[in-house]
Amino acid sequence: MPDRLWFRLQDVLPLAEHALVCPTHHLTRAQAAAGERNGPALALTRTGPRGVLRSNGVPVWHNHNGDEQAAVGTSWRRVAGSHDEPEENLYLSLGQAGPSRRRLIDVLRAGRDLDRNWLAIDTDKWPSPTLDATHVQVFDHRADIAPPGVRWRPRMVTSPQAADGSFPALVADGYTIDDSLVCRFDPHTARLIAADLTGAWRLGTMPGEYPLLRFDGDTLLVLAERDTGGETLLDVDDCCYPDRDGYYRIGAGWLWHAADTTTSMPIRDRIRLHLTALAARAHAISGSRR
Repeated sequence: MPDRLWFRLQDVLPLAEHALVCPTHHLTRAQAAAGERNGPALALTRTGPRGVLRSNGVPVWHNHNGDEQAAVGTSWRRVAGSHDEPEENLYLSLGQAGPSRRRLIDVLRAGRDLDRNWLAIDTDKWPSPTLDATHVQVFDHRADIAPPGVRWRPRMVTSPQAADGSFPALVADGYTIDDSLVCRFDPHTARLIAADLTGAWRLGTMPGEYPLLRFDGDTLLVLAERDTGGETLLDVDDCCYPDRDGYYRIGAGWLWHAADTTTSMPIRDRIRLHLTALAARAHAISGSRR
């Protein structure tokens, strides 16, 4: 199981700001175990590849459904792995400076100001359940999509975020992220997905209902429409960089699943993907031998 969990920064920062402005704070289980003094913090509950962050501020923040406001983070999971994982309770102080002399709240605010959309939390906390700013990084993209040495298999995949189109991809064999297939797409397919999401059919959709993909050099930007009432603005929701094979991990947070069995992969795409997968496997084997 990986030590790192990935959260959307836009979900986490409001929780941190809530904890800071609250006049009092409740004592969390991890805080009591660590013997930390009471103060604004985030409580992280991790169960296997899934983590939930909450504010410790009082009064408690509830959403419109009456549930406590929370941010959910994930990592990759083995499909055949155990789903009965032990629960870990961790404590992230917001206002206290850690060994790096940085406060966690300053890292989160800097990520927002630098347009970083992803927050990575390293949960390797031994011997204490307390995490500080040294355990946290902000990124403009999500990495760690699968463990080193994973096998990649050609497969036709589809996603509701991609307007349910079917596309050839390399899929991580035996791994998922939050029940979504872990997919990589070659540059031709990435441009095909971008073109499909720019079709005339969008005229019948609401702003923000589907993402847009745009290339900026070799970088693929995932854009989200935002309706201001007077105009529709485009925000960068994610960045996709080509990996060593030139492939793109599109749609971190999208639900990718196998396409209909009647959808066959073109033979040219299948050969190209097989060759890429074999080359990646050879690199992994040679690397492990070294």
